[in-house]
Amino acid sequence: PHTPCFIYKRTMWILWSLPVTIVGLGLLGFTLTCVTAKHNVLMIAIDDMRPELEPYGYSHMHTPNMQRLANRSMLFERAYVQVALCMPSRQALLTSRRPDTTKGWVISPKENFRNCGGAACDAHDCSGKCGMQSLVTLPEWFKKNGYLTVGSGKIFHEGSNTLYQDYQHSWDQAVGPPTGIYEGYSNLHPPAHTSPSMMRFNGTDDDLQDGTLALFTVDRIKNFSKTLDKDENFFLAVGFHKPHIPWYAPAKYWDYYPDDTVDLAPNLFEPIGVPAIAMQSVMKGWCSGKYSDLTKEVGPKLSKKFPLDNTTFPADWARKVRQAYWAALSYTDANIGTVLDALEASRFANNTVVALWGDHGYQLGDNDEWAKQTNFEHATRIPFMISVPGLTPGKTAGPVEAVDLFPTLVEAAAEVKLPPCPADTQKSRTTSICTEGRSLVPLLKNPQTLWQYPAFSQYERSNEAVMGYTMRSNEYRYTMWVKFDSTKAKPDFSSVVAEELYSHAEHPVPIDFNMEHTNVVGATHLKPVVEKMRAHVIKCASRPDLCGPAPDLF
Repeated sequence: PHTPCFIYKRTMWILWSLPVTIVGLGLLGFTLTCVTAKHNVLMIAIDDMRPELEPYGYSHMHTPNMQRLANRSMLFERAYVQVALCMPSRQALLTSRRPDTTKGWVISPKENFRNCGGAACDAHDCSGKCGMQSLVTLPEWFKKNGYLTVGSGKIFHEGSNTLYQDYQHSWDQAVGPPTGIYEGYSNLHPPAHTSPSMMRFNGTDDDLQDGTLALFTVDRIKNFSKTLDKDENFFLAVGFHKPHIPWYAPAKYWDYYPDDTVDLAPNLFEPIGVPAIAMQSVMKGWCSGKYSDLTKEVGPKLSKKFPLDNTTFPADWARKVRQAYWAALSYTDANIGTVLDALEASRFANNTVVALWGDHGYQLGDNDEWAKQTNFEHATRIPFMISVPGLTPGKTAGPVEAVDLFPTLVEAAAEVKLPPCPADTQKSRTTSICTEGRSLVPLLKNPQTLWQYPAFSQYERSNEAVMGYTMRSNEYRYTMWVKFDSTKAKPDFSSVVAEELYSHAEHPVPIDFNMEHTNVVGATHLKPVVEKMRAHVIKCASRPDLCGPAPDLF
């Protein structure tokens, strides 16, 4: 069912088209306060995509459609997620609340904010009315304010963990349980644990799920052109899965990356002085029964060392993984192009805000790591661009966060400023509409705007008994691992497990993936830097939005 605002707008349009004698019957005596929409919104979410793209300076990549979008957008060169893992990252972005507010740090139905961990309950408590039912999500805000909201693919995390993509709250057009929003189909979907990690095949783009998602989105745009009146607006979201493993793509995308052009990660070794708790070993699981090819060809050759020892990872297979990831990424770029073509051919071409984001970064053998699930730059930094009609495109280097997207889209599309969330986090958990981020509209209007807000991310270890808070300033990344009470979402900064400091002074804005090789937290000459950043993390880690700018860190 449509929201009252959408019905009201449609009714007013119909009534105003009727003869004056009918309109004069008093039917217009009812009014309803709704936002006056300025622009439609097209939001493109991408799974597991690091900013190794043409618009970020990587000429070996074939991503012409994201380059095309970047040419008309503000490209954020340093954008970071709150958690380098799908479900908690998306939950933070779509609610504009920090992970310690929604008590969402991992992939679990017990950490879905709708059902569990409310203000009066411990984390993981899903009994009774423990959920934060009143929190309004990004698409839900547009739905409540008269937009027609339609989603497809992976927007929230999929499945029962998120009540099937929050379909009961966030979307007007939902397929309904058990699928939630439109998920597409795939002609290539082999059984779990028996499938290879990668596949080059002779077929079409819509042999895979993401190809059908692109076509569904095109169909929606065409449908809106026929059914929406001139004063009605849409919020359309599509979430592409690739380059998430398994890396399947038609052969033409593999051809962009010939075997003899695929290099290894610039540094295969773990950072010097890195604490073990900072590392993960996802690839070992992939090589131990998760994917048939990696299990057979790579698993027996790996050392037993934790974390994964890249010196024992066969170089030919490391290149194959990187090649497969790049091919899957270029496949997604083509699907993005299909959607952009439809938008540009429609009557909405000049009045639609387009936002593209990744749910976290990705490690491809860099610094002895694969996949995500760390606090390093490679795992937390994402592609992030926003195109707003009438605003000049460009690039900005100010550090920004995923929680900033919600207030930014609301202001850019509807000219409404979200209020900041209450300083009392318990009240933030019960406040329907607010933000723990910041609107980026000042940067959209002027990329040179002074932006001195460090970016925060976090990751748990030891079944949430330890939390690592990481802060990215202009020249450094500082990470503090502390004991953590997950039931109360409370860090204990008096119980420090480990610390890290990585210098980005040579390239504050990354120019490649060759970084964070040495933990310099113990360097004598950097003691003042460590003390300053440690104090800021202790003060701000759970709620950075309450701390304001930090010029001393820039």
